[in-house]
Amino acid sequence: MNNAKGLRAAGAGKKALSIIVMSLLASPLLAQQQGCVELTTSAEVEQAYVNERGQQATRLVPAGKVTPGDEVVWTITAKNVCKQAAENIVIANPVPEHMDYVANSAMGVGTTITYSLDKREFKEPAALTTRGEDGATRTARPDEYRAIRWSYNAPFAAGATAFVRYRAIVK
Repeated sequence: MNNAKGLRAAGAGKKALSIIVMSLLASPLLAQQQGCVELTTSAEVEQAYVNERGQQATRLVPAGKVTPGDEVVWTITAKNVCKQAAENIVIANPVPEHMDYVANSAMGVGTTITYSLDKREFKEPAALTTRGEDGATRTARPDEYRAIRWSYNAPFAAGATAFVRYRAIVK
């Protein structure tokens, strides 16, 4: 299992947060050949710029100082560093404590994506239920998701690299 320290948020006034990515978010990797797959995590924000054609465009740049309401793009890159295929690759990543998951933002080519409210039990969104303030059971909202899991549908060939991504908003 590949555990990490996650991120550290420090206040800089009432509304400013400084997010420093220490390493991976507590991202366990479950695989038959656990030592073969290395994970790296990056936190980025979209930055507007004018491209070579003089058109407005956006690009991802490393997240530095972010404030409540800012959207951070989290990317977890997996690389098979062994000489054989790695099977049963599963990446599970918590949504950072001071952030809310952005609905429908999780992506990963060739993966099945599930979510968790408690960081232990993962299900499809329609199957995630919680109790509302009135005590009635209801479908959980995306901002209530506390973790995301990507299960790869095929083995990783030797030397293969892939990534998964999601967005979260600073509270």
